Amino acid sequence: MNNQIQFIRTPDDAFKNLEDYPYTENYMVLEGGVRMHYVEEGKGNEKTIFLLHGQPSWSYLYRHMIKYFVEAGYHVIAPDLIGFGKSDKPVDPKYHTYTNHVLWMSEFVQNLGINNAISFMQDWGGLIGLRVLAEQPEWLNRLVVSNTALAEVKGIGKYLYPVAMKLMTTLSSNPTIEKFASNKTFGNWSGYFAKAKQPNIGLIMQILTNRSLSQPEMNAYNAPFLDQQFMAGPRTMPQIIATDINEVNDAWKKLKKWEKPVLTLFSDNDPFLAGKGYDTQFQTNFKGAKGQPHITISNASHFLQEDQAKVLVENILNWEEVLQTHSIL
Repeated sequence: MNNQIQFIRTPDDAFKNLEDYPYTENYMVLEGGVRMHYVEEGKGNEKTIFLLHGQPSWSYLYRHMIKYFVEAGYHVIAPDLIGFGKSDKPVDPKYHTYTNHVLWMSEFVQNLGINNAISFMQDWGGLIGLRVLAEQPEWLNRLVVSNTALAEVKGIGKYLYPVAMKLMTTLSSNPTIEKFASNKTFGNWSGYFAKAKQPNIGLIMQILTNRSLSQPEMNAYNAPFLDQQFMAGPRTMPQIIATDINEVNDAWKKLKKWEKPVLTLFSDNDPFLAGKGYDTQFQTNFKGAKGQPHITISNASHFLQEDQAKVLVENILNWEEVLQTHSIL
Protein backbone atom coordinates (compact mmCIF):
# COMPACT_ATOMS: atom_id res chain seq x y z
CA MET A 1 0.00 0.00 0.00
CA ASN A 2 2.73 2.45 -0.91
CA ASN A 3 0.61 4.34 -3.44
CA GLN A 4 -2.31 6.62 -2.74
CA ILE A 5 -5.61 4.76 -2.81
CA GLN A 6 -8.54 6.00 -4.85
CA PHE A 7 -11.41 6.35 -2.41
CA ILE A 8 -14.68 8.14 -1.93
CA ARG A 9 -16.14 9.66 1.20
CA THR A 10 -19.77 9.49 2.25
CA PRO A 11 -21.04 13.10 2.60
CA ASP A 12 -21.60 14.28 6.17
CA ASP A 13 -25.22 15.04 5.32
CA ALA A 14 -25.91 11.31 5.03
CA PHE A 15 -25.31 10.97 8.78
CA LYS A 16 -27.45 13.83 10.05
CA ASN A 17 -29.80 13.12 12.96
CA LEU A 18 -29.07 9.41 13.24
CA GLU A 19 -31.19 7.54 15.78
CA ASP A 20 -29.36 7.22 19.15
CA TYR A 21 -25.97 8.18 17.71
CA PRO A 22 -24.99 11.60 19.11
CA TYR A 23 -21.26 10.93 18.99
CA THR A 24 -18.63 13.37 17.72
CA GLU A 25 -16.52 12.33 14.74
CA ASN A 26 -12.81 11.58 15.12
CA TYR A 27 -10.52 10.76 12.19
CA MET A 28 -7.06 9.29 11.64
CA VAL A 29 -5.29 9.25 8.26
CA LEU A 30 -3.68 5.88 7.57
CA GLU A 31 -1.30 4.43 5.00
CA GLY A 32 -2.55 4.93 1.47
CA GLY A 33 -4.11 8.23 2.48
CA VAL A 34 -7.39 6.74 3.68
CA ARG A 35 -9.14 8.29 6.66
CA MET A 36 -10.48 6.04 9.42
CA HIS A 37 -13.37 7.30 11.51
CA TYR A 38 -13.76 6.38 15.15
CA VAL A 39 -15.98 7.18 18.09
CA GLU A 40 -14.10 8.14 21.24
CA GLU A 41 -16.14 8.75 24.36
CA GLY A 42 -15.24 8.93 28.05
CA LYS A 43 -11.76 10.19 27.30
CA GLY A 44 -9.80 10.50 30.51
CA ASN A 45 -11.41 7.48 32.13
CA GLU A 46 -8.88 4.96 33.37
CA LYS A 47 -10.02 1.80 31.58
CA THR A 48 -10.17 1.71 27.77
CA ILE A 49 -12.34 -0.64 25.73
CA PHE A 50 -12.14 -1.08 21.96
CA LEU A 51 -15.35 -2.14 20.20
CA LEU A 52 -14.63 -3.73 16.83
CA HIS A 53 -17.42 -4.31 14.30
CA GLY A 54 -17.61 -6.49 11.20
CA GLN A 55 -19.40 -6.69 7.84
CA PRO A 56 -21.65 -4.96 6.82
CA SER A 57 -22.12 -2.92 9.99
CA TRP A 58 -20.24 0.06 11.43
CA SER A 59 -19.79 1.76 14.81
CA TYR A 60 -23.51 2.54 14.84
CA LEU A 61 -23.91 -1.10 15.93
CA TYR A 62 -22.31 -0.18 19.25
CA ARG A 63 -24.31 2.97 19.99
CA HIS A 64 -26.01 1.50 23.08
CA MET A 65 -22.93 -0.32 24.40
CA ILE A 66 -20.91 2.89 24.07
CA LYS A 67 -23.39 4.70 26.28
CA TYR A 68 -23.47 1.95 28.91
CA PHE A 69 -19.68 1.66 29.08
CA VAL A 70 -19.19 5.42 29.41
CA GLU A 71 -21.78 5.48 32.20
CA ALA A 72 -19.73 2.76 33.91
CA GLY A 73 -16.61 4.92 33.72
CA TYR A 74 -14.88 3.52 30.63
CA HIS A 75 -12.96 5.23 27.85
CA VAL A 76 -14.58 3.80 24.70
CA ILE A 77 -13.07 3.62 21.20
CA ALA A 78 -15.18 2.27 18.33
CA PRO A 79 -13.56 2.55 14.88
CA ASP A 80 -15.21 2.09 11.50
CA LEU A 81 -13.34 -0.33 9.26
CA ILE A 82 -12.02 1.21 6.06
CA GLY A 83 -14.84 0.94 3.53
CA PHE A 84 -17.54 1.14 6.19
CA GLY A 85 -19.41 3.73 8.21
CA LYS A 86 -17.86 7.19 8.16
CA SER A 87 -14.43 5.89 7.12
CA ASP A 88 -13.14 6.39 3.58
CA LYS A 89 -14.23 3.83 1.01
CA PRO A 90 -11.71 2.56 -1.56
CA VAL A 91 -13.56 2.13 -4.83
CA ASP A 92 -11.47 -0.71 -6.26
CA PRO A 93 -12.12 -4.09 -4.56
CA LYS A 94 -8.42 -4.96 -4.92
CA TYR A 95 -7.67 -2.76 -1.89
CA HIS A 96 -10.12 -4.66 0.30
CA THR A 97 -7.80 -7.52 1.15
CA TYR A 98 -7.64 -9.28 4.49
CA THR A 99 -4.02 -8.16 4.81
CA ASN A 100 -4.86 -4.51 4.17
CA HIS A 101 -7.63 -4.47 6.77
CA VAL A 102 -5.23 -5.93 9.33
CA LEU A 103 -2.58 -3.36 8.40
CA TRP A 104 -5.05 -0.49 8.69
CA MET A 105 -6.29 -1.61 12.10
CA SER A 106 -2.74 -2.29 13.27
CA GLU A 107 -1.70 1.24 12.32
CA PHE A 108 -4.77 2.68 14.03
CA VAL A 109 -4.01 0.84 17.29
CA GLN A 110 -0.31 1.64 17.14
CA ASN A 111 -0.90 5.34 16.49
CA LEU A 112 -3.29 5.62 19.43
CA GLY A 113 -0.58 4.15 21.64
CA ILE A 114 -3.01 2.68 24.17
CA ASN A 115 -1.90 -0.55 25.86
CA ASN A 116 -3.44 -2.88 28.45
CA ALA A 117 -6.94 -2.18 27.19
CA ILE A 118 -9.91 -4.52 26.75
CA SER A 119 -11.56 -5.26 23.41
CA PHE A 120 -14.93 -6.65 22.37
CA MET A 121 -14.57 -8.24 18.92
CA GLN A 122 -17.49 -9.46 16.80
CA ASP A 123 -17.67 -10.84 13.25
CA TRP A 124 -14.81 -9.41 11.13
CA GLY A 125 -13.85 -7.39 14.19
CA GLY A 126 -12.45 -10.67 15.50
CA LEU A 127 -10.89 -11.88 12.25
CA ILE A 128 -9.03 -8.59 11.99
CA GLY A 129 -8.57 -7.68 15.65
CA LEU A 130 -7.13 -11.03 16.69
CA ARG A 131 -4.41 -10.78 14.07
CA VAL A 132 -3.60 -7.29 15.31
CA LEU A 133 -3.36 -8.66 18.85
CA ALA A 134 -1.00 -11.42 17.71
CA GLU A 135 1.44 -8.75 16.49
CA GLN A 136 0.80 -6.25 19.30
CA PRO A 137 0.26 -8.43 22.41
CA GLU A 138 0.62 -5.48 24.80
CA TRP A 139 -2.37 -3.74 23.22
CA LEU A 140 -4.82 -5.67 25.42
CA ASN A 141 -4.73 -7.29 28.83
CA ARG A 142 -8.17 -8.91 28.47
CA LEU A 143 -10.33 -9.87 25.54
CA VAL A 144 -13.98 -10.62 24.77
CA VAL A 145 -14.77 -12.56 21.59
CA SER A 146 -18.34 -12.78 20.35
CA ASN A 147 -19.90 -14.34 17.23
CA THR A 148 -16.62 -14.49 15.38
CA ALA A 149 -14.12 -17.08 14.19
CA LEU A 150 -10.47 -17.28 13.23
CA ALA A 151 -9.99 -20.44 11.22
CA GLU A 152 -6.79 -22.38 11.90
CA VAL A 153 -6.43 -24.55 8.78
CA LYS A 154 -3.64 -27.09 8.30
CA GLY A 155 -2.64 -29.87 5.95
CA ILE A 156 -4.81 -30.48 2.92
CA GLY A 157 -7.46 -28.24 4.49
CA LYS A 158 -5.35 -25.24 3.47
CA TYR A 159 -6.20 -26.05 -0.12
CA LEU A 160 -9.74 -27.34 0.36
CA TYR A 161 -11.01 -24.53 2.60
CA PRO A 162 -10.81 -21.72 0.00
CA VAL A 163 -12.30 -23.99 -2.66
CA ALA A 164 -15.20 -24.95 -0.39
CA MET A 165 -15.97 -21.33 0.51
CA LYS A 166 -15.90 -20.25 -3.13
CA LEU A 167 -18.06 -23.21 -4.12
CA MET A 168 -20.74 -22.24 -1.59
CA THR A 169 -20.97 -18.79 -3.17
CA THR A 170 -21.08 -20.23 -6.69
CA LEU A 171 -23.79 -22.77 -5.82
CA SER A 172 -25.94 -20.05 -4.29
CA SER A 173 -26.64 -18.88 -7.85
CA ASN A 174 -28.18 -15.40 -7.67
CA PRO A 175 -29.69 -15.17 -4.18
CA THR A 176 -32.21 -12.47 -3.40
CA ILE A 177 -32.55 -10.99 0.04
CA GLU A 178 -35.72 -13.04 0.44
CA LYS A 179 -33.76 -16.22 -0.29
CA PHE A 180 -31.17 -15.29 2.29
CA ALA A 181 -33.87 -14.50 4.86
CA SER A 182 -35.41 -17.95 4.40
CA ASN A 183 -32.09 -19.81 4.28
CA LYS A 184 -29.33 -18.04 6.19
CA THR A 185 -26.27 -19.83 4.84
CA PHE A 186 -22.81 -18.45 4.14
CA GLY A 187 -23.30 -19.18 0.44
CA ASN A 188 -26.47 -17.11 0.26
CA TRP A 189 -24.82 -14.35 2.31
CA SER A 190 -21.74 -14.22 0.11
CA GLY A 191 -23.77 -14.58 -3.08
CA TYR A 192 -26.14 -11.79 -2.12
CA PHE A 193 -23.33 -9.29 -1.50
CA ALA A 194 -21.49 -10.35 -4.64
CA LYS A 195 -24.45 -10.16 -6.99
CA ALA A 196 -27.19 -7.89 -5.63
CA LYS A 197 -27.49 -4.66 -7.59
CA GLN A 198 -27.61 -2.55 -4.41
CA PRO A 199 -27.45 -4.57 -1.17
CA ASN A 200 -29.93 -3.36 1.43
CA ILE A 201 -27.75 -3.17 4.53
CA GLY A 202 -30.55 -2.08 6.85
CA LEU A 203 -32.71 -5.03 5.89
CA ILE A 204 -29.76 -7.42 6.22
CA MET A 205 -29.18 -6.12 9.74
CA GLN A 206 -32.84 -6.73 10.55
CA ILE A 207 -32.73 -10.29 9.22
CA LEU A 208 -29.80 -11.03 11.53
CA THR A 209 -31.31 -9.31 14.57
CA ASN A 210 -34.05 -10.78 16.77
CA ARG A 211 -35.63 -7.54 17.88
CA SER A 212 -37.48 -5.27 15.47
CA LEU A 213 -35.33 -2.42 14.22
CA SER A 214 -37.09 0.87 13.57
CA GLN A 215 -37.00 2.37 10.09
CA PRO A 216 -34.64 5.14 11.28
CA GLU A 217 -32.28 2.47 12.64
CA MET A 218 -32.30 0.57 9.34
CA ASN A 219 -31.78 3.87 7.53
CA ALA A 220 -28.71 4.49 9.68
CA TYR A 221 -27.19 1.20 8.56
CA ASN A 222 -27.81 2.16 4.95
CA ALA A 223 -26.47 5.70 5.42
CA PRO A 224 -22.79 5.02 4.57
CA PHE A 225 -23.63 3.37 1.25
CA LEU A 226 -25.39 5.92 -0.92
CA ASP A 227 -25.06 3.90 -4.11
CA GLN A 228 -23.10 1.18 -5.84
CA GLN A 229 -19.74 2.96 -5.84
CA PHE A 230 -19.66 3.00 -2.02
CA MET A 231 -20.17 -0.78 -1.75
CA ALA A 232 -16.74 -2.29 -2.45
CA GLY A 233 -16.08 -3.06 1.21
CA PRO A 234 -19.29 -4.93 2.06
CA ARG A 235 -19.25 -6.71 -1.31
CA THR A 236 -15.66 -7.91 -1.03
CA MET A 237 -15.52 -9.01 2.62
CA PRO A 238 -17.26 -12.40 2.19
CA GLN A 239 -14.96 -13.21 -0.74
CA ILE A 240 -11.75 -12.82 1.30
CA ILE A 241 -12.71 -14.84 4.37
CA ALA A 242 -10.68 -17.85 3.18
CA THR A 243 -7.55 -15.88 2.30
CA ASP A 244 -4.34 -15.29 4.29
CA ILE A 245 -4.43 -18.84 5.66
CA ASN A 246 -0.69 -18.95 6.41
CA GLU A 247 -0.89 -15.59 8.15
CA VAL A 248 -3.87 -16.73 10.23
CA ASN A 249 -2.03 -19.91 11.24
CA ASP A 250 0.99 -17.82 12.25
CA ALA A 251 -1.28 -15.55 14.27
CA TRP A 252 -2.69 -18.53 16.15
CA LYS A 253 0.84 -19.68 17.08
CA LYS A 254 1.33 -16.35 18.81
CA LEU A 255 -2.17 -16.11 20.27
CA LYS A 256 -1.82 -19.52 21.93
CA LYS A 257 1.06 -18.06 23.95
CA TRP A 258 -1.00 -15.04 25.04
CA GLU A 259 -2.03 -15.69 28.65
CA LYS A 260 -4.28 -12.75 29.49
CA PRO A 261 -7.98 -13.33 30.43
CA VAL A 262 -10.37 -14.19 27.58
CA LEU A 263 -14.17 -14.34 27.75
CA THR A 264 -16.55 -15.73 25.10
CA LEU A 265 -20.05 -14.30 24.74
CA PHE A 266 -21.71 -16.00 21.77
CA SER A 267 -25.39 -15.92 20.77
CA ASP A 268 -27.89 -18.74 21.05
CA ASN A 269 -29.52 -17.83 17.72
CA ASP A 270 -26.66 -16.92 15.38
CA PRO A 271 -27.46 -18.74 12.11
CA PHE A 272 -23.79 -18.91 11.15
CA LEU A 273 -22.00 -19.75 14.39
CA ALA A 274 -24.36 -20.89 17.16
CA GLY A 275 -23.81 -24.42 18.41
CA LYS A 276 -20.93 -25.13 16.03
CA GLY A 277 -18.06 -25.00 18.49
CA TYR A 278 -16.54 -21.68 17.52
CA ASP A 279 -16.77 -20.41 21.09
CA THR A 280 -15.16 -23.58 22.48
CA GLN A 281 -12.34 -23.18 19.95
CA PHE A 282 -11.43 -19.90 21.63
CA GLN A 283 -11.93 -21.40 25.09
CA THR A 284 -9.53 -24.22 24.21
CA ASN A 285 -6.85 -22.29 22.33
CA PHE A 286 -6.50 -19.30 24.65
CA LYS A 287 -4.72 -20.09 27.90
CA GLY A 288 -6.46 -17.17 29.58
CA ALA A 289 -9.92 -18.54 28.74
CA LYS A 290 -9.61 -21.40 31.21
CA GLY A 291 -11.99 -21.04 34.16
CA GLN A 292 -13.61 -17.85 32.86
CA PRO A 293 -17.41 -17.36 33.12
CA HIS A 294 -18.21 -18.00 29.45
CA ILE A 295 -21.90 -17.85 28.68
CA THR A 296 -24.28 -18.07 25.74
CA ILE A 297 -26.34 -14.90 25.32
CA SER A 298 -30.03 -15.81 25.09
CA ASN A 299 -32.50 -14.39 22.57
CA ALA A 300 -29.78 -12.97 20.35
CA SER A 301 -28.98 -13.41 16.67
CA HIS A 302 -25.72 -12.66 14.85
CA PHE A 303 -25.80 -8.96 15.70
CA LEU A 304 -26.24 -9.48 19.40
CA GLN A 305 -25.19 -5.87 20.07
CA GLU A 306 -28.64 -4.93 18.77
CA ASP A 307 -30.47 -7.65 20.68
CA GLN A 308 -28.75 -7.64 24.06
CA ALA A 309 -26.51 -4.59 24.43
CA LYS A 310 -27.18 -4.10 28.13
CA VAL A 311 -26.76 -7.81 28.91
CA LEU A 312 -23.42 -7.87 27.11
CA VAL A 313 -22.14 -4.85 29.01
CA GLU A 314 -23.37 -6.22 32.35
CA ASN A 315 -21.57 -9.52 31.77
CA ILE A 316 -18.35 -7.75 30.84
CA LEU A 317 -18.54 -5.41 33.84
CA ASN A 318 -19.23 -8.32 36.20
CA TRP A 319 -16.27 -10.18 34.72
CA GLU A 320 -14.06 -7.13 35.14
CA GLU A 321 -15.10 -6.90 38.79
CA VAL A 322 -14.14 -10.53 39.38
CA LEU A 323 -10.77 -10.01 37.70
CA GLN A 324 -10.19 -6.91 39.83
CA THR A 325 -11.14 -8.75 43.00
CA HIS A 326 -8.60 -11.45 42.22
CA SER A 327 -5.98 -8.80 41.37
CA ILE A 328 -5.69 -10.01 37.77
CA LEU A 329 -6.04 -6.48 36.35
